[in-house]
Amino acid sequence: MKSRILSGLSVIAAISGITATMVGAPAAFAAPPAPSDKLCTMSYPVPAGDFTTPASSDVFAISGNGSLDLQLQTNAGTDTAYEQKFSVVWANIDTGKSGVADTSAVVKGPENVLSIPAFETKPGRLALTLSVFNHGEGQNYTNGECSVEYQAQ
Repeated sequence: MKSRILSGLSVIAAISGITATMVGAPAAFAAPPAPSDKLCTMSYPVPAGDFTTPASSDVFAISGNGSLDLQLQTNAGTDTAYEQKFSVVWANIDTGKSGVADTSAVVKGPENVLSIPAFETKPGRLALTLSVFNHGEGQNYTNGECSVEYQAQ
């Protein structure tokens, strides 16, 4: 859906530029989307063996039109796959609206991405509690958590 929105914005920007050029005004193009804001980094041991191998996840956010997209980028710390669940508990401090969202995937190696796309928060100050829960073989579990405040657009 984002790619459709970005494509639509590109078409609008191109038409605006052509129209402005036709009337002799300088061409104006839409600005590229703002980069994601890094919210936090969570570090935890890999849920395998003796729990001494480190792993970490960075959480990024981008908001607009009253919704928020979250992305978790994980360096799993190992080539042995394990299950990872990414979740958020959020509250809009300004409106009182709140909710939860989550996603899960199997991760391994240095480049894993889990996304929680476009959940509606309304603009305002958000209190976010972000969590990862990792499950390796048997009863091996590890987790990470951070809490942040974020200004949603």
